[in-house]
Amino acid sequence: MDKALLCVSASAGSGKTYKLVWRYIELLFLGAKPSSILTLTFTKKAAKEMQERIIKEIQSIYYHRNDNEFIKKVESNIGSIKSERIQERIPFIYQSFLTEELKITTIDAFFQKILRGLCWYVGVEYDFKIGQDNLEVIAEIFLKLLDNETFEDVLELCYERREQRLQSLLSLCEFLDFFKEMLDESLFISSLLKSDCKQQALAYARGIKESYYVQKGEIHPQLQFEDFSALLSKCETWILKEDLREYRGFSKILFNDADFIGLKKAISRFFLEDEALYLQKFYRVFKVYLQAKAQFYQENNLLSFNAVSSKVYKLLCKENFSKDFLYFRLDSVISHLLIDEFQDTSILQYEILKPLIEEIKSGIGSRQFLRSFFYVGDIKQSIYRFRGGNPELFKIASKQMQQENMTNNYRSARHIVEFVNDTFLGKIEGFIPQVPMIEKEGYVRVCGCEDLEEEVYLSIVKMLEYGVNPSDITLLVFDNKSVVELAIFLQERGLRVVMDTSTKLIFHNEVRALIEFLKFLEAKNPLFEKEFFMLLGLREQSLEEFLKPTKSPAAILLPLMQKFGIASLSAKRFLEVALKFSSVKELLDGIETLQEEIVSSDFFGIRIMTIHKSKGLEFENVLIVDRKSLKSVVSKRLFFDFGADGVSIKRIFKYDNHKRSAIRMSLEPPYKEALLKEKELTKKDLKNQLYVALTRAKGTMQIFYGLKNAQSAFGEIGLRDEERGELMRSLEISDFKAVIPETSFEYPHPAMLENLGRQEQMQVAQKEVLQGDIQSLSFGVALHFVMEQKLKNHLEDSLLLEILRNKEGFYLSQKTLQEILNKCNLLLKNHQFNEILQKGSVKCELPFLSNGRQKRLDLLVENEKEAFIVDYKSGQPKSAYEIQIREYMQSIKVILKKQVYGYIFYTEDSGKLVEIV
Repeated sequence: MDKALLCVSASAGSGKTYKLVWRYIELLFLGAKPSSILTLTFTKKAAKEMQERIIKEIQSIYYHRNDNEFIKKVESNIGSIKSERIQERIPFIYQSFLTEELKITTIDAFFQKILRGLCWYVGVEYDFKIGQDNLEVIAEIFLKLLDNETFEDVLELCYERREQRLQSLLSLCEFLDFFKEMLDESLFISSLLKSDCKQQALAYARGIKESYYVQKGEIHPQLQFEDFSALLSKCETWILKEDLREYRGFSKILFNDADFIGLKKAISRFFLEDEALYLQKFYRVFKVYLQAKAQFYQENNLLSFNAVSSKVYKLLCKENFSKDFLYFRLDSVISHLLIDEFQDTSILQYEILKPLIEEIKSGIGSRQFLRSFFYVGDIKQSIYRFRGGNPELFKIASKQMQQENMTNNYRSARHIVEFVNDTFLGKIEGFIPQVPMIEKEGYVRVCGCEDLEEEVYLSIVKMLEYGVNPSDITLLVFDNKSVVELAIFLQERGLRVVMDTSTKLIFHNEVRALIEFLKFLEAKNPLFEKEFFMLLGLREQSLEEFLKPTKSPAAILLPLMQKFGIASLSAKRFLEVALKFSSVKELLDGIETLQEEIVSSDFFGIRIMTIHKSKGLEFENVLIVDRKSLKSVVSKRLFFDFGADGVSIKRIFKYDNHKRSAIRMSLEPPYKEALLKEKELTKKDLKNQLYVALTRAKGTMQIFYGLKNAQSAFGEIGLRDEERGELMRSLEISDFKAVIPETSFEYPHPAMLENLGRQEQMQVAQKEVLQGDIQSLSFGVALHFVMEQKLKNHLEDSLLLEILRNKEGFYLSQKTLQEILNKCNLLLKNHQFNEILQKGSVKCELPFLSNGRQKRLDLLVENEKEAFIVDYKSGQPKSAYEIQIREYMQSIKVILKKQVYGYIFYTEDSGKLVEIV
């Protein structure tokens, strides 16, 4: 074989799947058995597509085995075998391909097969299930496992130091879990002895202060400190200087140089000791977290994908199983290895595969070399560093291998390919421009916007007016929070939207309704019953005839689905899943771990997804929306200093904040070097993410960036407003007639306070959980709770305070809880607010439907002629809040057919009630 060891760099849309398929077929014609060829990729979809294309090509070759012209084309794709030999081997290859086991699978599925064959060696039951980590349950187990020492560690890390909250501490543990096999205990435990560096620093700093005072007769503002914390805050302006006299204001002072040198050494020592103490405490906490995960897995006989990889790593790399024994358990010898999307390989996955790769490479050069290794990928699309991915592996694995580049683009229209070339040439290291291979011109637009959402909405409406099918429009954003926010914005303007934050079956709206019914059946809580009807958009009615818990879940659900017309393919898939469970309780217990996805034909509408979610996909029309906030330079509390190979971890650093890091960088060269490397890697991550986003479109691409937005993601690649091609000529027009909203705030679909019939718009609604500051969220929850209890039940402050301590006391201090009560009492004493309360019947926390979306009014006061709504906001006034209230007013006006007045109560400072007109 001419290129037994081959590494292929394939840019987006260059036909890498085609290349891999023909590599596989070439191996068959060279005499390889299908069972000896291991082909790995990273998603089930990609593995299925790979297998289908290989089968299709082999069938086509067999059916055209006597067509000389066709065989010539096969020869051109294979290259190393003459057409006569190809024709001779076709019947044998076809027969063996039909009868032998194919090893075309995901890398996760391959590792699962290894683990099931050797599971008893690592204490895992053979019938273990694959599922996602339930982080809430793991957190509960974690808290129970804490002993006095680690509990004190958690308190200090989260509260005394005030550096991070429990949620972010556990998130950091989750991040390090991807690297735990590469993390030696010595990285956390330091031999550094504690010193009195703080007192030493203060002594040197007082010497500097005294020198200034003696010569000037006063104390400079930047030398006014009493303790070490104040010293750090003051010195950040002058400690960065090589010489104190370089700082403006100090230039004419004769300082004792020994004081400045000593101060720098003492502060540097403080950072080292503080880091060592943090790492030591965190490591103890991290080990408890890993114990909690292990207990969760054992209790549920479940493993995550990463946990499977960890177990396999332990088996193959720590237990030193012989390759012969492994091949025996796998029922075959692996002679050829093909890997797709190699840039997505994590360090752990590579370490597992490395012995096999090195074994194959070790035979190169021998006369009888009958093995091969091939991988294809694109470093520019490496965007999974946060979960253990490392683009350096692409280069490391290529040693001793021949290399090829694929530069043609078979996906995108000409203007899109040329725009990507112009954008990234010189900005991504080693970028090679692509050649567009399809004739279509296409369309590209870059647009700076004052209001991103409004501009996106108007652009979508324009495309719909031209006749584009909504399902042919895809919006790409930077995070899941933006997916939800943009989806709500568009849905409230009458557009049908599908959110791809998760495509799990249990998030399909009809499936969610069925789950709420099962909860009602089990707990008899009327809230679950209300939620069932709310999700379906139906009037509430009796469910008595279906309350027969003695039946199996499927037997209960079938008549319910027939009665209420629950007939989506996803609901039917859930019914099939229910057949596997013998009781309602068993089904409810297993719901969170269900991996089934929404049936694709249940998706209809404009798709919104994150850029990460879009990787490996392509879409006809793509709109890319800028981010609103800037991610931290170091997104986690810790960052790594990698070895010369770019993969091994030689040190862990603690990141404080921007100001402290600037001080430490000036004092400690290794810290500065590691942090600059991390910042550079973060920039590369963003460029790669942008490259993925800009290479998804086939026909048209529009990019919307925020004007006056210092956080714009596109600033890194220097985009400016421009337009290439014509939109109308580049669109694929369908016969679909979309409903175009006439204005931003008109509602073409019913909005409901009561359930007034089934709403088809609610076809696919996703779980809208916004991750954010847990204290801010708790503050808002507590505020709404107090107002509801004050207005409905007239509870006393003392009782409310006790209830709040139980509900929110873990996150909110006694002082904050009392502040919430004071703010609510302030509103209740407001003359204008009391006038509103007197105008009709009062309803609190009232849910309603609008465009298939469930909303909630904080307060509704209604009489025969008019209605008043009040929304409570714990933050500063924002125009977005006013827009939201106006939309609520419009929606309630449609529902009640009455004049509606809207107000916002802002709790900040002394509080104020603002009327929205």
